[in-house]
Amino acid sequence: MKAEPVLRRSPDAQLTAMRRQWPDFEGRRLGDGTLVWQGPLRPKAQLYTIFICWHPVTMSLPYVIVDDPPLRPRPGGAFAEIPHLIFYAEKPEQSGLCLFDPEGREWLPADLIAETTVLWTAEWLTYYELWHMTGEWLAPGVGYESVARMMRADAKAVKAVLDDVH
Repeated sequence: MKAEPVLRRSPDAQLTAMRRQWPDFEGRRLGDGTLVWQGPLRPKAQLYTIFICWHPVTMSLPYVIVDDPPLRPRPGGAFAEIPHLIFYAEKPEQSGLCLFDPEGREWLPADLIAETTVLWTAEWLTYYELWHMTGEWLAPGVGYESVARMMRADAKAVKAVLDDVH
């Protein structure tokens, strides 16, 4: 039985879609083929600068961090208690937002980051703001895990990009 081919958007299609739908985001392709964007997002009360990176071959999902203002725990809490993070213990402020259920195949390389990831980031940040006010993560989801699993290959690729770019 022949395996289904993996459909993916080209890097140029990803960059073009982001330029068209999110013109305030600056995007580029790094020498190794990784796509990166940085730009402003205001889901509700706060203006955030977010950073997105994705390598179409080595990363199964886009990785999103909040550059400014940095994420913070609730008063008296620990950084690892922030719900739905891909926790980066070496540099907690570069922990990624858990936007996808990897088991549920919610994002595929055929999807446009501009039509999925940015909108889901805005939604995540809205729930983050509500969590700071209420102490409860009010979003529907797969669970209240604060330390999400990440594939080893993805983690290695993300760490390399963050070390180079940040």
